[in-house]
Formats: sequence, C-alpha cells, structure tokens
Amino acid sequence: MFAVRFDPSEAQLPKEKPLVPQKRAAESDEDSDEVQESQDESQDESEDESEDEPEDKSEDKSEDEPQEEPDIQNDDQKQFQEDAQDQDAQDQDTSESHSKKHDSVISRFQQTLKLQEKLPQTNLVAEENEDSDTEAHPLEQIPQPAKVRNTDSGEAFEERKSIAWRNTTKVHYDNHMVKPFALYENQLQPRLLANIQQFFSKDTFPIQTVLLDNTLPLLNFTLGVSKKNLTRRIGDILVNASTGSGKTLAYSIPIIEALSKRTVNKLRALVIVPTKLLIGQVFDTMSKLAQGTGLIISISKLENSLKEEHQKFINYEPDILIVTPGRLVDHLQIGSINMKNLMMLVLDEADHLLNQSFQNWSAELMNNIRSQKLDQMPGNVIKMVFSATLTTNTEKLHGLHLYNPKLFVKDSVKLYNLPDKLQEYNINVPTAKSIYKPLFLLHLLDKLHNAKILVFVKSNEASLRLAPLLTIMIERKMGTPHNVLSVNSNNSKAENKRLVHQFATSNTSESNQVLITTDLMSRGIDINDITDVINYDPPISSQQYVHRCGRTARAQGHGNAHNLLVGKGERTFWSQLEKDISRNVGYEPIVSTEQDESTVNVSEDENEVYKLCLESLRSQNSRDWHVL
Repeated sequence: MFAVRFDPSEAQLPKEKPLVPQKRAAESDEDSDEVQESQDESQDESEDESEDEPEDKSEDKSEDEPQEEPDIQNDDQKQFQEDAQDQDAQDQDTSESHSKKHDSVISRFQQTLKLQEKLPQTNLVAEENEDSDTEAHPLEQIPQPAKVRNTDSGEAFEERKSIAWRNTTKVHYDNHMVKPFALYENQLQPRLLANIQQFFSKDTFPIQTVLLDNTLPLLNFTLGVSKKNLTRRIGDILVNASTGSGKTLAYSIPIIEALSKRTVNKLRALVIVPTKLLIGQVFDTMSKLAQGTGLIISISKLENSLKEEHQKFINYEPDILIVTPGRLVDHLQIGSINMKNLMMLVLDEADHLLNQSFQNWSAELMNNIRSQKLDQMPGNVIKMVFSATLTTNTEKLHGLHLYNPKLFVKDSVKLYNLPDKLQEYNINVPTAKSIYKPLFLLHLLDKLHNAKILVFVKSNEASLRLAPLLTIMIERKMGTPHNVLSVNSNNSKAENKRLVHQFATSNTSESNQVLITTDLMSRGIDINDITDVINYDPPISSQQYVHRCGRTARAQGHGNAHNLLVGKGERTFWSQLEKDISRNVGYEPIVSTEQDESTVNVSEDENEVYKLCLESLRSQNSRDWHVL
C-alpha cells in the first residue's frame, strides 16, 4: 500500500568521479574536466533510473493492492481504496525527489574526499614540536618615554609659572614699607583720616602703603579735573598679598575717598566676596570708615528675602553694595540694580571667586556692564582683584577684561607669601604609628600653654570623630584639660556661629581653647589672637596651606603652624608644596628633633588607655560609624 522509502546505505554509488561543487571546480583545469565527465554520467544514470522506476512501481502496486470482491465491497470501501491509491502516488513522488537529493549530496561528499587526498599533508606533530622548541621569553613592560623633569630653578622656573602676569606692570613692595597715616593728611578727607586712626591703626601695613601711594595721587588729580577719565587713568589693580596683611582696609580707603563727595546716591562700587562671613567683615570695615560721609552701604545675602531686597534697592539705591556671586546674579536678572554708574568693582578672595561658577556669574556681570554702561570704551570700570593666592589661570583673568593692569607683589620669585612672623614646625609621624595620630595631637596640645588653637582636618567626618575622641582621652586623664569645640555640618548654622563666637571671645588663662574645623574656616575668619594652627591632615595645595596658616600671625603679629606628617609620602608631598611659598628670613620650618620625640612616643599604659578610648567612642557612636 505504501511506497518503499529510499535507503542511502543501499544506494549504488557511481564508480566514476562524482559531481564536484562549483567552487572547487574552478581550482584547476584537470579537476574541471573530471567534473564535466561526472556530471554527464550522473545525468545518464538519473535518466535510466527514471525509465526503470515506473515498472517497479507498477509491480509494487499490483502486489500490494488487494483483490477486488464486488460482492462484499460497498460504496464506502471503494472510496477508501481510491484515497489510498492517491496517497501512494504522492509518497512515490516524494521518495523520488528525496532519492535525487541524497545522490547529489553523497556524490559531492565523495568528490571532496578525493580532492583532500590530492592536497599536501601537513605534519601537525612536527609543528607542535617546533612550537615547543621556541624559546620562551618572560613578560616585559612596554618601553615608556622618558619622564620630562623640570630642570629649571629659581627665577626662570617661577617666571614661567607666573606667565599669566607677564603683561602686567609689576609694583614690588617689602616689609619695611610702613609709615604713619598722618602723612596722607593732604590726600585723604579729614573725616576719613580720623576714622582710620580711631578704629584701625595709626600706621599703615606694607600693602596699604604701596596701594595708597600709587592710587591716591591719580585719584585726587582726576577728581579735581574731570571724572570722565577717572577709571582709565588709574587702571585695574591686582594684589597678591598674604592673609592678615590689611587688604580689606587697603581697597576700602580709596573707595570711600572717591565717593565721599558724591551728591546723588547711585551704585558706584560693587564688592563681591565668596562667603557670608566675609560680607559682615567688609561691611563692618566700610561702615566705620564711612561714618560722617552719608554714604549708603548695603549688603545682600541668601538669608534675606530676595523680594524685600529688590524693593529696598529700588527705593534706596546704595552707593556701595557687598554681595556674594549667586545673590548678585539674582538681582541682575530681576533688575534690582544696574551697572550704569558703576565705577569700581572689587573681587575679594578672587581665586576662590573665579573658581566658583554660580549661574556663570562672571560672564553675567561682564555682559551687564557692557550693555548698561554708557561709556563703552575699555577701562570704563576700575577692577580691583585681591587674594593671598592670586590665580595664574590666564583664561579666568582674560574673562575679567582687564585694562592696563598693575600687579602689586612682594619682591620675591615665589608665588605666595606667608605671614612675616609665622614660625612653622614639622612633626614626622612614623607610618607604623599612624593609628596613634590623635594621641600625638593630644601630646602637642599639652606642650602649648595659654593658646588659642585652630586644628584643620580633611573632612567633616574627621571633625566629627576627632573632637569626641579628644574629649574622652582628656576625661580619662591622658592629658591636661583643653576646651575642645568642633564646627561641622551636623550642627545648625546658628550653632556653628555660636561656637565660632565662643572660640573668638574665650579666655585662655585657664586652659587652651581648641577649635577643630575643615577648610571652610581657612578663609574669611578674622580672629587676630589665634596663636597656633595645627594641620592635623595636610592641605591639598600650596594655596590651601597659605590660607590655613594665614589664620594666625595676623596684623604683623606672631604665630605658629604645626604640621603632622605621616610617613615618607606626606613628607615628600609637603616638600613639593613649599616650593611655591616665600617666607621671611629667619622663619624657616623647624623639623622635630630628638628632644621633641616625646610627641610621637607611646608608653604601654597610654596604649592600653588609648584602646579603651577607641572602644568607648565606637560604643557611643555606633549609629553613625563603626570604624574609627
């Protein structure tokens, strides 16, 4: 009933060469002739098979079909027989097509085997032996280009670093440029001179002397002739002076002198500072200088309502405005102030300001000056740029559009200057004893007497851990009593402000006053009686080191800076920082000697008590941290 399926194992393979694939047929002329013959033979065989198949199929059908029995079969049986015959015919056709496909595949496979026999045989074993005989070389580092090292020294090296100041007129000053303010009686208003002598000092600081000598004559001459060319005659001013050198008073005096005779209040002086603390200090200085002049001095900071400040400036336009960059942009955008009558622009702590990008304040301010000023010529505003670490970034300085700038610097090849009477001490801590660093700090505090000490750490978390640990060690009688305070972000703004005020007004007669803080306190804190600064964690740059050390030895006073340096790495890093720093003669850093080794020594009893203190700290603050 069903056709016999094709079995490839019983197929008669052609004795001649089978059909060659077309891709292999093109490899050689000899193969192409054999392929043609095999194709002709395969066609003849297929024709013979097609002729013989019908006879075989008819014989199969005659054998498989049952004998007709007309007496028994009914109509349904006849229909079923016809369907079966149709199915047999379809199976026979399918079998024929499958047979042809199998013949073609097998013939091609046979031809491939014959072609492979003609290819040259490669000795794989020999190749493996050759690979094994190859000499093995160890891994070597890829050659690197030689490290470019700086071979310059002295003035050539520092001159290249200060290339941003190359096009400025440099005015040098030194520590001996001090004279009484009374010598300026012909150049300052009597009321202004009286305020300076009453609230500040009888004598000038060096930076005040050189700045007043260069600006007051031109200022008074231009005001006496015509105010039209005032800004261009004086030009822009860049000042690179150490912290605590009197920079705020140095730029406040020319501003008050220039505006003291004004008749109508217009915004003529804008002072931009980076922090709110500096706003209060600058406002206090200018308010004392301006007593009796009638000048309106205003401030703007985030604590105040922007809407209320806007209405205030519209009704009473200030003569001098002290503001931070972010709030300045807010007032410029809502039109509270305009730059139409601006004469003087002061950037205090300029390096910090230019590193900030609050709403792109610098470009926004320059655009408003350019669009609102009636005088569109270069030099239409006197720009005063002050900093203890004045930036050398040419792109940032170019954005200020300086006109005929003068650079006031000390007569030194170094970039930055430390206070004149600052003495530095380096305490080398072995790496193996770094775990005892808080204990070494306590040893150092015990050696200081009647001192007001500012301790700088690297992070807010370090401040949170160090202050309570020192307190626990003092309670366990590991050192003499010290009043330890900590300024950190966990406190509210009011609490931090209270702590700073408590530290500034505290009495050191009974115990040392210690304030632990981060670099947020390295700028804008004007506390003149800080005796010591301790760098518990090293600063990240020479600029940061200058600002930290500038919290002491202020206003020509004495002060000390102590640096805890752990291991060779921190000592090497600190030696790189001090290359940019200029010091007064006789105040070079002092490295701890054998007599000071007690600072970094730990007795067995101290070791046991110190471990108990660490455990106590962990148990008290397990919710905040688990490892000291």
